[in-house]
Amino acid sequence: MDLISKLKPSREETEAVKKITTEVLNKLKKIKIMQPLVGGSISKDTWLKGTNEIDIYAKFNYKKFKDKNDKISELLGKELKKIFDFIRIHGSRDYFHIKYNGYTIEIVPILEIKKPEEAMNVTDLSPLHIKFVKKFPKLKNEIRLLKAFCKANYLYGAESYVSGFSGYAIEVLIIYYKSFKNVLKNSLKWKEKTVIDFFNKLKNPLVELNPSKITSPLIVIDPVDKTRNITSSSNIKSFEKFKNLAKKYLEKP
Repeated sequence: MDLISKLKPSREETEAVKKITTEVLNKLKKIKIMQPLVGGSISKDTWLKGTNEIDIYAKFNYKKFKDKNDKISELLGKELKKIFDFIRIHGSRDYFHIKYNGYTIEIVPILEIKKPEEAMNVTDLSPLHIKFVKKFPKLKNEIRLLKAFCKANYLYGAESYVSGFSGYAIEVLIIYYKSFKNVLKNSLKWKEKTVIDFFNKLKNPLVELNPSKITSPLIVIDPVDKTRNITSSSNIKSFEKFKNLAKKYLEKP
């Protein structure tokens, strides 16, 4: 069995996820104040075999709710409890975890925006991220390889206890370098404060970006929002670890 076959969800697994997703979406459609949208790696078909988490965005109309931006988690929670038992997770905007038939469903309230400048929370950009990644369907398996590489080496995740690379950052790196091996090869040339700017939107990123956005050793400009560094969660330890592992892998795959 080749490596991709080990990482790519089987037809049966894909059908099972589709079934669960459809069931949850149909229940969520009863909530009239928002519209549900499948998100995360499942929406982009870049997920790994064995994934049992499904992200769903609860989209609130921008014009109607932009002045109640800080209330949409509360509004969603009131409606959700009529349908599901959930755990409320505190964050920059609270979201919800639901256990459903062996899957964890993460329901994230967002404002439905058309332009990145309208975002009032980083999660509002998520549908724009999905749209961008879906323009490169031929790279899905390359993305899976890099996700698996990071996951196996505890570098997958933007959480502070990981300080690694988010799924979206991994997707953008693959899209920029065109393949898993190219990412590894090019990472050996990364110096501290290396900048990757997909569309070359910034003339001098280290000057133009907010100082708080350039504390990480690798700076990857969000192709959707030039004010964001999507690898800001990474630190020097994870940066060096990635490069060392890339070198070892290239020497002995």
